[in-house]
Amino acid sequence: MVSKRVLLGFLCVTLTACGGGSGGGSSNSDPQMTGQLVDSLVQGVSYGASVEEAAADNAPVTNNQGEFVYRRGNTLHFYIGSVALGSATGERFITLRDLAASDTAAINMARFLLTLDADGNPDNGIEIVAAVALQATEQGLMANDFALSAAEFTDSGLADFARSANGAARTLLPAAQAETHLLESEADIADGQFDNDKGGDTDSDGVSDVADQCPASSPGANVDAEGCEIEPPVEVADGDADGVADEQDNCVNDANADQLDFDSDGAGDVCDNDDDNDEVADSEDDFPLNSEETTDSDSDGIGDNADNDDDNDGVLDGDDEQPTSFNDIDADGVGDGVDNCPATANSDQGDSDEDGVGDACEPPDADADGIADANDNCPAVANNAQTDTDQDGLGDSCDNSDDRDSDDDGVGNESDLCANTASTATVDDRGCGPDQTNAACGDNLATVAAGRHHQVLLQSNSGERISFEVFEPAEINCGGRGQGAHPLVLHSHGFGGARESDPAAPSFEGSGIAELLAQGFVVISIDQRGFGDSSGSVRVMDPDFEGLDQVQILDWAEQNLDYLAWRNESSGEFMPQPAMASSVAMGANLLVGAIGSSYGGGYQMMTHAIDEKQRLDAMVPDITWHYLPYSLNQGDVLKSVWALLLVGGGEAGSYLPGFENQDSPLARGIDPYIVETLTRSLATNEVPRDAEAWLGYHSPRYWCGLNDQASMPYTLSESELNNNLLGSIENAESNTFNGQLGVDVLFTQGIRDTLFNFNEAWWNYQCMRDRAGEGNTVRLMTHENGHIISGFIGETPDPLYFQAPAGNFACGDIDQRQAQLAFLNSSLRDEPLPDYLADDSLCLSLADGDAVRIPADQFKARRGAFSHLAAVEFYSSAELQLSNVANGVEAQALHLLGQAPQIAPVLTVNDDSGLILAGIPQVDITVSTLAGLNEQVCALGSIPIIRLGCDSILFVGVGIRKGSGEWQLLDDQLAPVRGLGQHLSVDLVGVAERLQPGDEIGLWVSGYHPQYISSFSRDATIPAVNVSAQLRLPLYGVTAEGELDLQVQGQ
Repeated sequence: MVSKRVLLGFLCVTLTACGGGSGGGSSNSDPQMTGQLVDSLVQGVSYGASVEEAAADNAPVTNNQGEFVYRRGNTLHFYIGSVALGSATGERFITLRDLAASDTAAINMARFLLTLDADGNPDNGIEIVAAVALQATEQGLMANDFALSAAEFTDSGLADFARSANGAARTLLPAAQAETHLLESEADIADGQFDNDKGGDTDSDGVSDVADQCPASSPGANVDAEGCEIEPPVEVADGDADGVADEQDNCVNDANADQLDFDSDGAGDVCDNDDDNDEVADSEDDFPLNSEETTDSDSDGIGDNADNDDDNDGVLDGDDEQPTSFNDIDADGVGDGVDNCPATANSDQGDSDEDGVGDACEPPDADADGIADANDNCPAVANNAQTDTDQDGLGDSCDNSDDRDSDDDGVGNESDLCANTASTATVDDRGCGPDQTNAACGDNLATVAAGRHHQVLLQSNSGERISFEVFEPAEINCGGRGQGAHPLVLHSHGFGGARESDPAAPSFEGSGIAELLAQGFVVISIDQRGFGDSSGSVRVMDPDFEGLDQVQILDWAEQNLDYLAWRNESSGEFMPQPAMASSVAMGANLLVGAIGSSYGGGYQMMTHAIDEKQRLDAMVPDITWHYLPYSLNQGDVLKSVWALLLVGGGEAGSYLPGFENQDSPLARGIDPYIVETLTRSLATNEVPRDAEAWLGYHSPRYWCGLNDQASMPYTLSESELNNNLLGSIENAESNTFNGQLGVDVLFTQGIRDTLFNFNEAWWNYQCMRDRAGEGNTVRLMTHENGHIISGFIGETPDPLYFQAPAGNFACGDIDQRQAQLAFLNSSLRDEPLPDYLADDSLCLSLADGDAVRIPADQFKARRGAFSHLAAVEFYSSAELQLSNVANGVEAQALHLLGQAPQIAPVLTVNDDSGLILAGIPQVDITVSTLAGLNEQVCALGSIPIIRLGCDSILFVGVGIRKGSGEWQLLDDQLAPVRGLGQHLSVDLVGVAERLQPGDEIGLWVSGYHPQYISSFSRDATIPAVNVSAQLRLPLYGVTAEGELDLQVQGQ
């Protein structure tokens, strides 16, 4: 028989992929042995011969018998997620005392494990489920707390985690019980096996010998927790059964366990008819426990002897002709002495202006500004300053006419679009000089016809050209500036696009700008850096380049457009442009919203993140990203089709207008760092490792992390040999501004978007909910459109079928654009939200014309580490098995020949009303080679980039089959799973579908898909793999009317 060492050596030569060595004190030729981790049998603890191996994502875990594999003399390390339990030399049994540095630490560790046990019953073993270990890793928990005293450990972070990790709150096991359980487990293995005998019980009193302090108790005796006999209680007489013996009871016939005796006369209060000994029976005494008072005429709780207004009419007894008779002339129930309208009934005592005179008897003041309507120059609009600039008798706050010529340029205010022109300037018929392109109100109060648009060019901080277009509404209401007449809304384009500059262009209709202008908003449409007429290389929302450009545009707007709306963010009141025309966070602040899709959503998130003046008040980002490394490299597999489309579209969208502007080619195009990243990724089948931090800095997740807000979990294995050559000249993460204020956000996302999928919207939503302050509104709805490959290259037949065509921009009957406009009007104009946005329910599109609303705390998806959303339950499948799943070139060849993916059936819908599948499914999946040899090589390490012998790639999703049709990939959504071994709690891509009775659902697995056209495994040593998995589905019940039934989880 060939030894394992020879076999491994042969594989190393064959695969040219072996590297590194193995730790420990034994040779690989030593036989593998099996031990058990004991405090009961402990399942689900990861272990390895080194810290790195034990803490790795694919580390082996102890099975349901607590078993682990070791070689003689090896030191093993044991972990729960990031929590190190300790290390010990491999033996037949390893106990917590073997792992802990002290007895106290061992007992605290036992309390931790017993509280974490999945079912709370250690008699059938302790099970640490994978989700709990993952939570520990995500929260960065460490093992330092085990060394604390028992009392200190009770209040520690590990104890708090143990109480909450399994969902519903649990009680931390007391130290004494944990110690007893530990001693019993240690006694149990004294006979060389763990068989739950707890080491014996000599006196058969139910307390094991190891914990029994009285090991010779009488047979059948009643014993305490330490095994000692409990003496039977002595019976005493207690006639009233109040727990107090008759001989000591101060009311023998009346139950009074408290034995209160107010007057200390020996008779308890319950049987004493004059408790305060004032010779007035308790039944007639208003103060039965106060010998100084017997009467309370006005029932105000103050006795007449101490009360200086016995009838509580507001007139002191000394001045009151009838001191015990209530005086109330207007009979409104309020005494005349305190009535703010004594002659006019007003029981509510309303006093809007808080001047001490009730509303019912003071002159009318409809706008509650403290000025009586008869004297108010704007009786319906609050204006306590009563300013009347044109002295026409109407206050500025309600005066939309102004027949002055305030800038003395010969054009009256009602026609003057530039009311701040010098009196000596030559102006046109609209009052604007030759160099005046921006409308201005000055001190004009009139409503002036506008409706123009013009381009503005600025020089950026990086020396490049910034281009944007200013669109005016049809009219500018100068008199309404202080009432929020014209909020600013920013707009920008998708990747490779350009600003809107022509209302007659086809793209203008779909931009939403026309609807915004019609409602009085001012719109600035922006050419992002490197696109349209803005120069510079495309840095993909770099905070230090594109970010500073957005801030510069906002600075320009607040300085140059004096008709824009402002708001005092401390009081919430609208206001005109302040004298300094510079925003202050939480003070006088420009009122700004933002709109745009994809790249046009990314600029919104970044602007809010880096603008220290915090000027964005409302955002409606559509189909945008949360974390670019995930967007482009989900599961560490490059989205190669999207990478090619983005490069092609981005380069064309940058260079073509650059040629028209005669820009240098060096000042255009996608930035060389990004080009190198994508080129190397396509060539090596692995994204350069330093690109994660670079792209991550350009993502909302970076700022969420700075603020300890919800951030999508994402990790890449290290690969020091694979970094960009240009990385040395890049400075990532230079902006660390944090503490961003909450902001109103409506996220809209395509449920079938395969570039920025639903998961990104979910994590953006969670982050912004965490950031939201009191009064902020954060909402999420989906639609059937987005980044759909067939929308860019057209529909393609099998075998290169990418995905189905896009559907409507709507969630059921809720139009996405109308929802965005309603949201902006609510946030920027204080208009009420429509009913469908009034609560925090998520709107999930199931198909065109069909949607479901799910309360946020019942939506089934992974929560952030500090989320306030409640834990949810998924439908869990049985163990699923697939064998001989083609991998790499073999998978591509079979796909091109028309072979279908492999499906592991999970369920058939048998509910009469069907089910709803909506949320982010999860899967635990283990990938192994057919012979199991590669895994042994991979355990020794592999060469970065090459990964030979270890690099399987699978594409996993949820499959659906309706009737007798073929299996389809639900919503065309895939999640790559790369590498052999165990992959726990992998988030698949969010999906939403209404399931009909008879529909089948399964786990969809393939080694190839055209969406990842070149990103399949290149490891020739793995032609096929076996898969075992458990799928967790976000299922909901459905009522007979087809509505969501939250009382039924579904099958």
